[in-house]
Amino acid sequence: MRWKVALSTCIALCLMMAAGALAQAPLGEAPESPGVESPAVESQAPENPWPESLAGFDLVAENEALALFLNEETVEFAVLHKESGRVWHSNPHDRQRKETIAAGSNKAMLNAQLVLTYYLTNRQYQMDSYNDAVVHGQYQIHRIPGGFRIDFDFGKRWQDAQYLPQIISEERFNELILSKIPDERDRKFLRDLYILFELEEGYVDPDGISVLGVDMDALLGDYGVKVHDSLRASDKRRLFQEYLNLVREGQRYTTLGDVKPEDITGLYDTPTLMLRWSIREWDRQDAIALVKQTGYTPEDAAVDHERYGVAPPYPDLRAFSASLEVLLDGDTLLVRIPGDSITFPDRVYDPANDRTVTYPLTAISLLPYFGAADAESDGYLFIPDGTGALIYANNGKTTAQPYNRRVYGTDYAMQPVPELSTVEMEQIHLPVFGIKDNDQAFLAVIEQGDAIARIEAVVHGMRDSFNRVWASFDVMPHVRVHLEAAGELIGLRQLFINMYQSRLYHGDVVVRYMFLTGEEANYSGMARRYQDYLVDRYGLARLEPRDTLPLVLDVVAGIDRIQPVFGVPTNVVVPMTTYAQAEEIIRDLTASGIRALEFRLLGWLKGGINHVFPDAVRLEPKIGAASDLSRLAASLEALGGGLYPSVDFTVVHRDRLTDSFIGFRHASRFLNRKQAYVNQHNIATLQPDDSKRRALVSPAQYDRIIDGFARGYSRLGIGGLSLGDLGRRLVSDFRLNPRNLVDRQQALGIVTQELQRLKELGLDLMIEGANAYALPYASYVVNAPWFSRGPEILDEPVPFYQMVLSGYIPHAAPPGNLTPQDRRVYMLKLLETGALPSFAVAYADSSLVKKSSFDHLYSLSYEAQKERILSLYHEIEGVHKNLWRQRILEHSCVDREVCATRYEDGSVVVVNYGHEGVVVEGVRVPPLGFAVIRETSRDEGGAQQ
Repeated sequence: MRWKVALSTCIALCLMMAAGALAQAPLGEAPESPGVESPAVESQAPENPWPESLAGFDLVAENEALALFLNEETVEFAVLHKESGRVWHSNPHDRQRKETIAAGSNKAMLNAQLVLTYYLTNRQYQMDSYNDAVVHGQYQIHRIPGGFRIDFDFGKRWQDAQYLPQIISEERFNELILSKIPDERDRKFLRDLYILFELEEGYVDPDGISVLGVDMDALLGDYGVKVHDSLRASDKRRLFQEYLNLVREGQRYTTLGDVKPEDITGLYDTPTLMLRWSIREWDRQDAIALVKQTGYTPEDAAVDHERYGVAPPYPDLRAFSASLEVLLDGDTLLVRIPGDSITFPDRVYDPANDRTVTYPLTAISLLPYFGAADAESDGYLFIPDGTGALIYANNGKTTAQPYNRRVYGTDYAMQPVPELSTVEMEQIHLPVFGIKDNDQAFLAVIEQGDAIARIEAVVHGMRDSFNRVWASFDVMPHVRVHLEAAGELIGLRQLFINMYQSRLYHGDVVVRYMFLTGEEANYSGMARRYQDYLVDRYGLARLEPRDTLPLVLDVVAGIDRIQPVFGVPTNVVVPMTTYAQAEEIIRDLTASGIRALEFRLLGWLKGGINHVFPDAVRLEPKIGAASDLSRLAASLEALGGGLYPSVDFTVVHRDRLTDSFIGFRHASRFLNRKQAYVNQHNIATLQPDDSKRRALVSPAQYDRIIDGFARGYSRLGIGGLSLGDLGRRLVSDFRLNPRNLVDRQQALGIVTQELQRLKELGLDLMIEGANAYALPYASYVVNAPWFSRGPEILDEPVPFYQMVLSGYIPHAAPPGNLTPQDRRVYMLKLLETGALPSFAVAYADSSLVKKSSFDHLYSLSYEAQKERILSLYHEIEGVHKNLWRQRILEHSCVDREVCATRYEDGSVVVVNYGHEGVVVEGVRVPPLGFAVIRETSRDEGGAQQ
């Protein structure tokens, strides 16, 4: 075999030259690949040649904005943005040259479009569409309107070693293998790897072969072991022993002595070749290559093995499938993984081990290399973390953890949160991500599968030589469950098993890619494009003109705490703000010049903030009567504001015998199938307080609960409602029966149906920290994300969330008296993001929350907060009352301390978080202050007092 290396090299060079010649041929004349359906191209190539990076690609689809190309050999694709001339590749262009970090299969993975993650006996493995499908020719290409579909079969059915027969008759060896090898030296090389022997009747071996533990007389009878090749006596013994070992394994015997005469009849008077037991690995690989060239297959080897009682080669059971659809849709690219195309080995029989096995497919990464920016890129990755964040390309943070966060935050039904994190993290509210690469950019929107999606990102030097961001999808969520066992000698020890969702996600995965160029190619352009997308998709309406600045107040009506009742510690409701006292607050603020008030009323239901199960409306009598509540709502409406009583449908704060909640029926299930709950943690120890667990309501129950609540609420005549966590917390119900399971995407559908129903009842909905699916139904968003913080890989926060909502949905900041920010910083953040000011107040003294479950509401007293509220409101009112309802067209930061926001009327608000004054466009911005630059005037303002 060694003498053929030079010849093989020459042949390879010739093939490369031929491939180069083919690459220069017109794209429409490329040779058709096996297994590819190739109807006529939808449109002809224009007169001007395509960019050089498209050599080897065929034109698949084209419209006025984009052209889609496919390389049928590697199945990578590319999109030409006609306006800019930029080509966006599914896999890095010129990656063989640019990739200097990854090697071997990791480098080959740069060719992949899909990456599958699966488990075997609790160990994680991966397959990708290139190494595990394309390389083996296991794919089919189909043309579809506007693009193409690729069906991938992942997993090599036969391992290379299985092409080499362990044992075979001399006749079949000569006929099926040697006769098809033209070179004499190759035939001799392969034949010398085998030993020829048989069982011949009446033959007596002069060396007297014996095997320990085997009754040779009983096993062989009148036959003797005749070895045709020249071997020493010890090697003859080893030969027959190795054969008996193969039989023992094939018949699943315990010892060699269990082998029966009928198991070895294939050797009777049949010259047989058995593979030597000590073959050098390089010789084995050469032999495999020779056998594969003859057309001899593992199926042929199975026939030969079974004749001799030896186990046949078994196909690899790790066989997965998934399809990828890519098509043009106007000026966007639509990528889909059809849900019905995803399969995995589920309860398949493993003949090698005589058992049923499953290889759970847990996640699929979609286009992890699309638009990847190389080491020379001047740009960033956009991540929707919290308000939004940027990861600078090539930021050098190679030792940081790669970014990996769930869209819509934690699914609390997966497992209880065991410990409170000391790092405050924001969740992802919007299913988007993007890349800016020099003067070009794209924004990707996850249209389907968003509830099971993760956003992942790495920078140059972490795994490979590229900066990239992509979406992966948890098609079968799983968790590691800790088991405890006591041993006599080792004491307490920890064991782990994986628990999986009882079925795959059934829906499609769809991601839409939007392309931006020039001045649009930045995160501001991405925000405008996503805003336009939401307007077109959901019909969002512009905010009506108003000459006032709304003030959002969280008014705490009632809380519960432990107090002595006749000397017995008892949980009682403590009124913090009655309805009459709330009207006093309204009159006081109105007299102070605040004309627009939006009240979110917390703790009005029976039980206070931790209210009873809300399958009906039950008022807390200590706060006031229903007539008082209706009068409060009327007072606010008369002032142009609104009342939004808050209710929480997602958790059960108080489970009473008299309500309709039954835990085993109505609570969600963890992945360990126990009833799901939310932990509350001790802030000192960070450990959960078991006495304060709150049951998680199954999404399947939302319809029943909200129906009962809505009937009672309609009788109050109040036009607004605050929904607690319904628009922010998205949970599954991991029941064991697949028919009763509610996966996270199904839960999203249920929530949107309920939001739609409440909206159709004429209610204005105030939604806390609204995720994207809740935005079309929100009249106000409160507690909007305020930061992007936590992961070290992030470089710069940006107000992407606020930019998307601006001009369409009013959004309020977290309460200013409960945030850790300085008052001035809070005010500047309002102006930078267009957010409404917000505070949390109560008529009673703040000391009442001390040593209760609400001690985080440490600064509630209205009297104590009044001056702060009025001071901040009046300082920004003159500027902000005209800006909060406008679209934000552009945002940028000169550095970490000076940022500018341009609104649609041309006003530019410059905020200075630093402790030194700066000059921007000739306007001085004081320290911890702001300035407004208008088209007709330049106003300084907001100096620190």
